[in-house]
Amino acid sequence: MILKEAYRYQNFLDRLLSEAQSYMNSATFITNVKQIHHRKKANPAAEDEVIEEVAKKKLNDTYNFMPVDFTPMQIVDFAVKALEEKEKLSLAIVTAKKTTKIDIDHSIAMNKKRQEFVSSLNFMNGIKNRETKSRGTDYKFNQEGNQISYYYDIDEIITIDFDRNDIKGLIKKLTKQSDELSITLDGLLITTEVDYIPVWDINDSLEDIILA
Repeated sequence: MILKEAYRYQNFLDRLLSEAQSYMNSATFITNVKQIHHRKKANPAAEDEVIEEVAKKKLNDTYNFMPVDFTPMQIVDFAVKALEEKEKLSLAIVTAKKTTKIDIDHSIAMNKKRQEFVSSLNFMNGIKNRETKSRGTDYKFNQEGNQISYYYDIDEIITIDFDRNDIKGLIKKLTKQSDELSITLDGLLITTEVDYIPVWDINDSLEDIILA
């Protein structure tokens, strides 16, 4: 499979593991409940009753108690297998990445930082010189010696403290670098071969896989 498919299958395995663990973390699903109703002791005319709920026929609240046909241990066995496949695939991806002309992980991380930096540069570029008017308040003594307030106009002049042309130049340069690297990375996703054979169809559900 190619690297793009490998990443997709890796996400598929993660989803399966997450779903499996939701069953494992449900006390409702992993336990059987047996209730013995001792009616006869309190009412001789009534009969005792035993009610049993089997774990594999219940599901936790997240899934609205929908019945399933697999057992808790089938879920555990599947999760063990899924972890093994996740490990195999991860190692195969690491090996495949070593064959590429650039370090994919490093390039992705740097491109992310580059794009974050461009975002800050765009913010700077959006700041404009401007003037605002407002009114201030102060106090003085009048002729009678009493303290009184008075109002006065305030002119506020805001000017940028950087060279806008330099900022625009950096935005253009870094955006071009980022775009070119993204194209290269996209190309590697569809040309880099990963030595791994999927054991399950990516369109299968957890139940399909366990009960196959």
